[in-house]
Amino acid sequence: MSTLDTAKKAIENEYKLFSEKFECYFESDNELLSAVNKYILQKRGKQIRPIMALLAAKCVGDVNDSCYNGATAIEMLHTASLIHDDIVDEADSRRGQKSVNNIWQNKVAVLVGDYLLSQALNVASKTNSLEIIKSICSVGKELTDGELIQLYNSQNRTFDENVYYNIIKKKTSVLFSTACFIGAKSVCDDAKKIDALVNFGTIFGICFQIRDDVFDYLSTQKEIGKPVGNDIRECKATLPLIHALNLSSEEKREKMIDLLKKKEKTDEEVEQLINFTVDNGGIDYAANKMKEFEQEGIKALDIIPDSDAKNALLMLLNYTIIRNY
Repeated sequence: MSTLDTAKKAIENEYKLFSEKFECYFESDNELLSAVNKYILQKRGKQIRPIMALLAAKCVGDVNDSCYNGATAIEMLHTASLIHDDIVDEADSRRGQKSVNNIWQNKVAVLVGDYLLSQALNVASKTNSLEIIKSICSVGKELTDGELIQLYNSQNRTFDENVYYNIIKKKTSVLFSTACFIGAKSVCDDAKKIDALVNFGTIFGICFQIRDDVFDYLSTQKEIGKPVGNDIRECKATLPLIHALNLSSEEKREKMIDLLKKKEKTDEEVEQLINFTVDNGGIDYAANKMKEFEQEGIKALDIIPDSDAKNALLMLLNYTIIRNY
């Protein structure tokens, strides 16, 4: 049994019920929409965000309908964002299979993404909690803001870790922190405990994204479902490369930046940037930062009473740091 499966044991019955509710909201009388939705559900990912919502709720209470609806809404919003991301990035694949825009083209992909986003807000309204609804509504704004900051920043020749963290908090962490907020708020009004779980979600998201970024330098396409060096091909500098660039000599740094900024790179040039990052300690640095954040995450949950659900959250944090895909 994997670490993820072990963590899910703490919410085994709740997760089963969530999955049933989640699939219901993908049903449609529209034949085209139904076909696309069925395709999406074939590769729905690990669904860590709703899992964290359910675990957060169980840390401070008992999972209720508000939590189920909130968890469904955040996962649908996440799914919509992935479809739109693939359009923006002109990506041909997602999770080891062809992307929606690859099969049905951009017009259909945009409309399906919009439909799922609208459906997410519809489901969010069923939580009957204005605060939860507001939190879910704000996610879309943060995701878009993060994407625009990243696009703008990709034109710069300066690389700041603080900017990197700001981007991944908006593009990745916000989904995990909001999931934790949904779960906790749906069953509890203790502000300190809710804040602790939200903080944990933010830290979890940072570690999740750093680990994803490391995959871009070390993994194979078969392992992670996307081309190796994909960020480099898109002229994106993530934490490992940022660290390597900021430690290198000015001459070497400028040479590597010129290479990174090239719109079309050969496989050899991508490999050169990967080797530069590895040789200059970028991967080791990223690994050490994840360990530091893990300790912050553990400390963040000090206020939360010990339980199987709390242990599962900590297990998930460790899992996201050591996972191979």
